Amino acid sequence: MSYGFQSINDSSFVQIDSDAPRLCVLTKGSYSGNGSAAGTFARAVTSQDPPLVFIRPTQNGQIQVPISVWFTGGPGNWTGFSMIASNINGVLSGQYFVAAWASMGTAAYGMRLWGAGGELVYDSGAPAVVVTFAAGNWTYLGNDQLQVGRRYFWGINKVMGVGEYVSINSFAMHCHNPASGGGCAVGVDYANGRIMMYSLASAAWTDQGHRPFLCAKLVA
Repeated sequence: MSYGFQSINDSSFVQIDSDAPRLCVLTKGSYSGNGSAAGTFARAVTSQDPPLVFIRPTQNGQIQVPISVWFTGGPGNWTGFSMIASNINGVLSGQYFVAAWASMGTAAYGMRLWGAGGELVYDSGAPAVVVTFAAGNWTYLGNDQLQVGRRYFWGINKVMGVGEYVSINSFAMHCHNPASGGGCAVGVDYANGRIMMYSLASAAWTDQGHRPFLCAKLVA
């Protein structure tokens, strides 16, 4: 940057830059339900694109599989998200936080920075998300026969650390397959230390490409 404000930490990483917004935490909460679950944001997110939603499923011995994810509201007024379990009686529960590549004024006191276009790029009440892991190298593991169609699944070896969450945005889209299309889901297999991806369809490509996902924490 040629002028403005920049903060660099002891490891030489840029933490605040008035020209480059960070991925900021905007709101957080919990979700729970049988068959479906929803999270209502404590305040609307004003970004044009849907915000990133990170979830940490409850560690209860079962892999929770939210097969459908969608966002409520619209550009400039995102109000929440909803999920449906792949098992109609499946339990969905856990914690979530919402982030975007833009800040929102939340703090009653502290520091705020605006960019050259008048946009808020930093608010001390909306701290930066700490990205801890990113990958997309899924390994095909097999499939299950269901009453209708099959469930195909893939995995990436990743132990979820204390306080880590996984992004669900990449799994709001359908999986590619040679049939009529199928929902996509992400699950956390705590027992075996891996992240799982699922597709429900009558057929599926066993090579799903490199659908990305992120893990992040609220604090370093």
